[in-house]
Amino acid sequence: MVEAAIVTPVFLLILFGLLEFGLLARSELTTTFASRDGGRVASVYSNDANADFWILESIKHSIDPLGEENIDYVVVFRVENVGDEMNPLCHTQSVSAASDPVRPCNRYTQNEINLPLYYADNVTPTGFWGCDVVPGKAVDDAWCAKDRETSLSAGLDLIGVYVNAKHFYITGFFGDERPVDDVTIIQIEPEEA
Repeated sequence: MVEAAIVTPVFLLILFGLLEFGLLARSELTTTFASRDGGRVASVYSNDANADFWILESIKHSIDPLGEENIDYVVVFRVENVGDEMNPLCHTQSVSAASDPVRPCNRYTQNEINLPLYYADNVTPTGFWGCDVVPGKAVDDAWCAKDRETSLSAGLDLIGVYVNAKHFYITGFFGDERPVDDVTIIQIEPEEA
């Protein structure tokens, strides 16, 4: 009995630790896959008017095992070199190309991630997306997709996708929640002139 009383709590702690850290690893991998998928879509859609909408749709689909509601925010950003960091301001706000032409970004919160592209008729655009369609109303105004460089002669832009989400612990032994995040930087696919 004494041995069981000593060994049982240690055994349960190890068991719960394995469970919690296994689920945390799953959340981190899910976030990584979501940022990679968003990066691939960003590279292909590049300067399409609704590029950021499709990037976010891809991320929402990829992060489904973690739960779309656990996304804190997503940033679509530009850098000059692969090793460069995202503009630190992008963690709290969108940064316009006018204020920082080298590292602009569009930051999307949970509410903005779920804005529709079309009204219920699936024909009429809502105006939330496509900065070149409704300037000043669209949520992707800071770094307009039409301003992304897709020409080989001018030099292709590097586009980054940063995903920040929450992982919730089940047992509470290690706290309530922990942020999980990942970033992907990829070169925009060139388009024919």
